[in-house]
Amino acid sequence: MIPTLVRTKDALKAARQVLGLSAEGLVAMVRMGDGRTVRRWESGESEIPGPVTVILETALDFLRQKEEIRVQLEMLESGAMRSGAMTMSWGGVQSEDTTAKDIVRLKEAEASLESALAILTRQPPIDGSPSAQVHWYNLRRLTYEHKPGQRDEWSLPGETSPERALAYFEKDGRFGHRLAICDDADRSAEFLLEQREVLRTQFGASQRLRAGDLVKTFAVRHAQAEESPGAM
Repeated sequence: MIPTLVRTKDALKAARQVLGLSAEGLVAMVRMGDGRTVRRWESGESEIPGPVTVILETALDFLRQKEEIRVQLEMLESGAMRSGAMTMSWGGVQSEDTTAKDIVRLKEAEASLESALAILTRQPPIDGSPSAQVHWYNLRRLTYEHKPGQRDEWSLPGETSPERALAYFEKDGRFGHRLAICDDADRSAEFLLEQREVLRTQFGASQRLRAGDLVKTFAVRHAQAEESPGAM
């Protein structure tokens, strides 16, 4: 089982193991502390830092998608499953076998996820300079609600697209609707998504991630119910 959230010591240990990381390997990935630091997190002696949680959850999401693609590829390549599409012609509705095309598409998606996982494990340099591949995404409400227990801002560092960042925020924020990027002039926009550089700096014996200069902003709204998931 691939964990979804990494918010407890047991979930952290399970995430590390499913990613095939030793304590030292996790340190190399997040570049915070040393093997003893990881063991303190897994024993509950120390709190798991927020950046470690979001980096691992992003990696697990990539791994989960990769596993789903692997299963689909096995079924398509073995002949246990075939894919097709319905097309309209002058003669009526025709069925087209798209198995070969879907195998190529899935292999490309699998390779893309492999690349994303590799990039995610190679976090920004420790000299404080920005990374060209990893970004810090910050989602905030345009109008803060300031309700007890209500969050108005969410953050996620990692190698991912704005659309995938929104998918993460949907789950993390437990929104009742999907989130979608919209035109800046759209009056239904409720959130602002900021894409920023990620900086890594030394802090005592450990290192910390922080948001750097703004790269780009996106207006975000709740998607309409009739919109398909592929609209993102």
